[in-house]
Order: sequence, then C-alpha cells, then structure tokens
Amino acid sequence: MKLPYLLATIAVCVLMATCSKDKYTTKPQLELQSINGEAFPSGANLSFKFDVTDKEGDIQDTMWVQKISYSCPDANVGWPGAYKIPDFTGSKNLKVELDVNYCYNCSVSPYPIISGCEQRTDSCYFKFWMKDKAGNVSDTVTTATLKLLNE
Repeated sequence: MKLPYLLATIAVCVLMATCSKDKYTTKPQLELQSINGEAFPSGANLSFKFDVTDKEGDIQDTMWVQKISYSCPDANVGWPGAYKIPDFTGSKNLKVELDVNYCYNCSVSPYPIISGCEQRTDSCYFKFWMKDKAGNVSDTVTTATLKLLNE
C-alpha cells in the first residue's frame, strides 16, 4: 500500500524539479520583483528590483530602460537609455538580483537623474529589456503606471 504513495511522491518531486529548470533559457529572463513606490516626490529615489535568469550565465552586456510619459510627450526625449551591465564571472543556470535606480529631479545623486513634467505631475511607466553577450534579447518588462509628483 505504501509503494503507490512513495511513487506518487517521487513523481511529484521529479515534476517540480523539471518545471523549475524551465526558467533557465538561452534567452535571458527578466522578472520585475518590486518597485519602491507608486508616487515619487522631487528628490526621491526610484528603485526597481529584478530577478534575472540565464542558462549560459552571459548577461554581462546591455540593459535598456525606456520611460514613457502619458502626461508630457517631451519628457520621453532621450529614452530609451542603454546601460552596460557590469562584468562578473557568470555560471551556468545563473540567477541574480539586479537593482536599477534613478533619482527624480535631484541636483546631485549617485544614480542617473530623471525628470518629469515641468508644470504638472507626470504619469508614466517604464519598460526594461536586456541583451546577453551572445546577442539574445529578453522579453520586455513593463511597469504599472507611476507618478512623478510636481510639488
């Protein structure tokens, strides 16, 4: 009687292990985990956290970020921005956490500075995608609408 339960348990474990390996593909997989808010006053940092997986571990190429404003089309000039992903020693079936940070209307910041509308609150969203060393491009990740407050 216990043998069928044991076999069923083993089958479920094998199925779970097989499914979990599917997240490691040749094309980098970019998954947004969190954003540190929905509305940002002037001087605030915007922090986007991602999980990135890649079968070959060669994600050290480029990430693109595009800010798209609903309120101020002129605020979209200069986007998308391309950023070099720092070199590091990768490994097969790589999983890393990637942080992308901006500072909204800052005069000085260790992060890239972004601006919103001059006369009103900017409703916008961001798109992120990346390319690995082999030229494989991830799917595009799009955020929910964020507000850059004009105070």
